[in-house]
Amino acid sequence: MHEILVIIPRRKKSGGKVLNMVWFVLACLMIILAMGSPLFFTIPAVVFGLLWYYQTYQSEIEFEYTYYDGDLRFAKIRAKSRRKSIAMLEMDDVMIIAPRGDRSVTKYENDRGIPCKDLTSGRPDAKVYELVCKGEKGLLRYEFEPDEDMLNAITVKYPRSVVR
Repeated sequence: MHEILVIIPRRKKSGGKVLNMVWFVLACLMIILAMGSPLFFTIPAVVFGLLWYYQTYQSEIEFEYTYYDGDLRFAKIRAKSRRKSIAMLEMDDVMIIAPRGDRSVTKYENDRGIPCKDLTSGRPDAKVYELVCKGEKGLLRYEFEPDEDMLNAITVKYPRSVVR
């Protein structure tokens, strides 16, 4: 058995893209104005430049799903450098993995008492699956986007857990 790894980048929302352009335009405008009057416009140029840099490069988020021999792990990667573990699940605790909207997970989707973690890219055309598992505090629900290789690997050992 080998490890299956899936990395899904989160799509930036349109508000973030607009804000990114605003910071860039303001930084450029302040740099141009700083050429004429450096006393007043140098600090705002640096501040807007740093805001643009953070908005562009430091706010990138990716989700990593790893499956290896009955263990499923979720992690969040920020700026392609900082990795934070979200969950480590044993497949024995997983009740079901099914596509979003499938009738087998409808009762879990409609229950507001079950917390849900969104680990998807945010694209409207993505094939999103829901995972329901038993946790320390009750049931948990995760939304994620596994690929076919990951689903096939899970199905080999846990065929009743996966609905396609």
